[in-house]
Amino acid sequence: MAELSVHAFTVYDLFARGAAVHGDAPAVIQGERVLSFRALRARIDALAAGLGALGLAAGDRICVLAQNDAAYLELYGACARQGLIAYPINWRLTAQEVERVVERARPAMMVVDGSTQALVGDWLGGAGVTHRYQLGEGAGAGFAPLASLYRPGAAPAPADVPADAPFAVISTAAVDVVPRGAVLTHANVITANLTTIGCLGFTARDRYLVALPLFHVSALAMTMAHLHDE
Repeated sequence: MAELSVHAFTVYDLFARGAAVHGDAPAVIQGERVLSFRALRARIDALAAGLGALGLAAGDRICVLAQNDAAYLELYGACARQGLIAYPINWRLTAQEVERVVERARPAMMVVDGSTQALVGDWLGGAGVTHRYQLGEGAGAGFAPLASLYRPGAAPAPADVPADAPFAVISTAAVDVVPRGAVLTHANVITANLTTIGCLGFTARDRYLVALPLFHVSALAMTMAHLHDE
């Protein structure tokens, strides 16, 4: 069995490592729902199977316009597994502003939730976005439930994703009215994790309250660091 170099570690590898090291310890708590590290990886794998069945391939972008949810993290993980690029969008934007971001992102898939679906309902169909999904079991007109994509036990082999491949595009401050996207590679995230863990002394006993929105780099970085800690 070949050794995995730290320089080749990807975001999906941190979820796989968490399942192997922490097993049934809680990884994500949302209300009364508790997902263990092992269960989180299983759900990521199941969602990756559904994304693969849609024909999405490495390098395709998935825009996410939604409030914080465990499924948001699962989507980040599934994207990392298959080499897809997560493109979270600020849900505070107006419909016109979201449309401009989507035009620049050129995603293959758009994921919304019940609170944001109205922001894209009038124009998304004409934006060339083939796949449109909504978090949860139900969905509004023109959207399918993201829950319908989960295929337990059917995940394809993880894509061959190099550490310097793009993982996510995070919008920066607006330039020419439209926020510009900053590309984060898997290596960017892993290096930031290790730096944060070392500087702040995170351990497996620590917990992080995700009060900031997951479209923001601070929430993403702190969440990933806690899922990656010892």
